Amino acid sequence: MRKIAVLLSLLIVLGFAACGKTPAQTDTPDMQTSVSAAPQSADAWLDLLSAQLPFDDSMTAVPDRAAALYGILDEDGYTGSSALYISTMATPEEIAVFEIDGAFSAEKLTELAEARLARQKESYASYAPEQMPKLDSAVIRTCGNFVIVCVCADNAAAETLLASYA
Repeated sequence: MRKIAVLLSLLIVLGFAACGKTPAQTDTPDMQTSVSAAPQSADAWLDLLSAQLPFDDSMTAVPDRAAALYGILDEDGYTGSSALYISTMATPEEIAVFEIDGAFSAEKLTELAEARLARQKESYASYAPEQMPKLDSAVIRTCGNFVIVCVCADNAAAETLLASYA
C-alpha cells in the first residue's frame, strides 16, 4: 500500500511539473509570434505549396513548361521565373507560379491563368464532370511578386495558405 501511495505522489508531482512553464516559456511583453517569410522564387513557392496542399492525383514538377502551358510565347518577352506542378491529367489538379516581370503584370498573368482555367473547364466538363468543383473553386492569387494558380483537392486550404502570405 505504501508503494502505491509513493507512486501516486510521484505521478502527481510529475503532473504538476508538466503543466508548469519553463523559464524560456514565460510570457514577456516583447514576445512575438514568428511568421514564416514568403518564398522568394517560383520554385520555392512550388515546394511550399506542393508539400502543404492535398492532391487526389499523382503529381509531378515539370520544369520549363508553365509559361507555354499558360500561353506565354518566347517572343512575348517574359523573363520572370515560373514553376509548374501537374497531375496525370486524370484530374485538373495543378500549381503554377509566375514571377511578375516588366513584360507581364499581375493583371496580365491573372488573365492568362483565367484563360487556362476556362480551357480546362471545357475539357473536363465532358471528360470528367466530377472534377468540375475543383476548377470552379480554383485559386488565383497574387502574393508579393508572384501570381499563383492552385487547383487541388482542397482549394479552400490553398486559399487560406496563400492568404497567410498576402
